[in-house]
Amino acid sequence: MEILLLLIYAFFVWLIFFKLKWLPWNFVSQAIVITLPFILLAVTILLLNVVAPSSHDVRVINYVVQILPQVRGRVIDVPVEPNKSVKKGDVLFRVDPTPFELEVKRIEAQLALAETRLKQSAALAKTGAGSQLDVDRDRSDVRQLRAQLDLARWNLSETTTLAPGSGKVINLQLREGSFVVPFPVTAAMSFVEDEQWVIALFSQNELRKVKPGDEAEIILKTYPGRVIKGRVDAIVWATGQGQLPIGGTLPQVGEAPAQRFAVKLMLDGKDRDLFLAPGARGAAAIYTEQLAPIHLLRKVLLRVSAKLDWFIVKLH
Repeated sequence: MEILLLLIYAFFVWLIFFKLKWLPWNFVSQAIVITLPFILLAVTILLLNVVAPSSHDVRVINYVVQILPQVRGRVIDVPVEPNKSVKKGDVLFRVDPTPFELEVKRIEAQLALAETRLKQSAALAKTGAGSQLDVDRDRSDVRQLRAQLDLARWNLSETTTLAPGSGKVINLQLREGSFVVPFPVTAAMSFVEDEQWVIALFSQNELRKVKPGDEAEIILKTYPGRVIKGRVDAIVWATGQGQLPIGGTLPQVGEAPAQRFAVKLMLDGKDRDLFLAPGARGAAAIYTEQLAPIHLLRKVLLRVSAKLDWFIVKLH
């Protein structure tokens, strides 16, 4: 930014003193021309960083859900396609339901027998030919089998895994014939939800004047030359350095690296439904309600940076 401002200043110096020759180029003018930009540049940058702070670390972040089956078994169907949009409730994959169906039938048969025994023991107890203890035992067996049947039916329903929300399955490697288990370390697939955050990281002293609702502009390398309109949704007033670990050791009090606060931005206006690729990076600026006239300079600088994203500099 500083180089760009100096180039603009140098252009006006050339235009006034050399091209149009409105002022003489003498010792006094030379001293003023040399010292003035440093003063103006320092004041302008200090003011801009307070009333219109910028960040060159903007990240598009999506929620990622690790899909874990509730039951173990052989996969018989994977109807979802990688990198294709799915809706909440769509089938992601199915596990062979045969052993779970057999378990349901087995418990249903045991339950039917237990209910028959309960009726018989209750009838005998009424006539005095049986004891109330037998009735209580048979009633307990029926309740236990009903609970087992509910669990077996739930396990059977869990052989079909559904999408937890709207999103995409990225890098799908699950295939028919694979064996899945309900173990957290071995997720069956990763589901990237459509809900996302646009996070801009600022130095801690840059956010003194920023508040939710302030206007923001975002540029992303995935959209070279485009300025995306947005607003401040929230400021995350916390960092990892503010967390005191629970344990028996004393906390470290050495010099910690500089920490930044995250500001959550939301798209606004015509860009509200703009597609943002998870992992996209870029820059952003926030415009507070103070000293609005000099916000124009920040907007110009941001748009110049957006145009520079068109250039791809690499030698391979």
